[in-house]
Amino acid sequence: MTMERIDASDRGTVALAHISGLGGYVVPFGGVLAPILMMIAAEDGSQAERAAKQALAFNVFVFIMGLLLVISAFTIVLIPVAIGCGIILGLLAFGLPIYGLVKAMSGEFCRYPFVGSFAE
Repeated sequence: MTMERIDASDRGTVALAHISGLGGYVVPFGGVLAPILMMIAAEDGSQAERAAKQALAFNVFVFIMGLLLVISAFTIVLIPVAIGCGIILGLLAFGLPIYGLVKAMSGEFCRYPFVGSFAE
């Protein structure tokens, strides 16, 4: 598997697209709105647009998984599983955008797990 390199001029924009996924911690629905705004502002087919799509798809995935965990927590048997999975999901939701930021600043294009090339 070859690593895709990011142009030096696009590194900041791609890094911003990855970190925009954390916007939900600042503004309600910011984790979805910020990547959408990045996609609108970026040129079609650019690395920044692809990174914003990755961030958006990952945040939608985290939201859906969070809903499933809340629903599963309503059953007595699945409460411990929901708590454990919720902790892991929370760590991933916070850590993976930071990992994408670091990769983008080092010049490598980062694809989120569970999303992969689906969002491109």
